Amino acid sequence: MAGDVLVDLLRGGLISLQIAAGAWLLAAALGLVLAVLRDLGMAGVRALQVSLVVTLRSVPQLVVLYLIYFGLGQIGIEVNSVLAAIVALGITDAGFVAEYYRAGFMTVPSTQREAGLSLGLSRLGVLWWVVMPQVVPFVVPPLLNAFVGLLKTATLAAAVGAPEVLYRAQNEMNRSGRITLVVAVVILLYVVVTMPLTRVVAILERRVRSRARV
Repeated sequence: MAGDVLVDLLRGGLISLQIAAGAWLLAAALGLVLAVLRDLGMAGVRALQVSLVVTLRSVPQLVVLYLIYFGLGQIGIEVNSVLAAIVALGITDAGFVAEYYRAGFMTVPSTQREAGLSLGLSRLGVLWWVVMPQVVPFVVPPLLNAFVGLLKTATLAAAVGAPEVLYRAQNEMNRSGRITLVVAVVILLYVVVTMPLTRVVAILERRVRSRARV
């Protein structure tokens, strides 16, 4: 029944959303830490941060997923497939998110940092109270865009048996042979979820650009 296929794929879609949301939160947090380390760190710390970001951006996400799920299993650490996907996608995406934050930091004039320091704030205090309030509107659009991307890359979790939408779709196609129906439903689910988010990102980007012109 088509209704049964839809229900099953909707359940998989919820798992995909869970993976994307978890990975996005991890990437946002880790990316911020990496960006702050570069902004505040000594030369050696900055070099280490740059090397780490480049590495995270260079390694394929599927390779990291295999490393976490199968590699940890080899040493006796069993990891749930959904958790493995969240960690793998979050870690690899953090390299890109760190650059979003860093680009935001660069939009704040150095004179404002100097003014904060002259008022007695520490470098971290300046970053938190002076820089971050101005950076947040700048980084929200690319962060939301990253979430849309994670929704699509969450399908990689099927490679380790996570019961997300692609994994369930593959099982249904193998079981019933209704390839066209299943693929059509999967496409529809992604369009329904990602199109509104993409529209929101476009609106926010326009607002950021108009604010920058003021």
